[in-house]
Amino acid sequence: MNEPTERDGTSTGRLQLGGLVLDLDAGELLTADGRLAGLRRQALDLLLVLGRRAGQVVGKDELMNLVWPDVVVGEGSLTQAIADVRRALGDTEHRLVRNVARRGYLL
Repeated sequence: MNEPTERDGTSTGRLQLGGLVLDLDAGELLTADGRLAGLRRQALDLLLVLGRRAGQVVGKDELMNLVWPDVVVGEGSLTQAIADVRRALGDTEHRLVRNVARRGYLL
């Protein structure tokens, strides 16, 4: 699930996630035919944070601060956004978006 590269070694800014593509540069989750996948704003923002740090654990507090910067939300908001992302990706076995116990989440 590493970020694809062009032949010259530069990043394309896209991650293949199951049948969808996360375009990190455009900030969009796209279907195989290039249409926008239906994902609410906070869930997409969360996925973009995880995508930009693919392969790294991102702490829950950091995710909450980045996705909801000016709003006080409970952990339930994060849990719901993770569930929305997993649903959109068809990640029923939690292989793409993994919970790392007491640390955070990993894409």
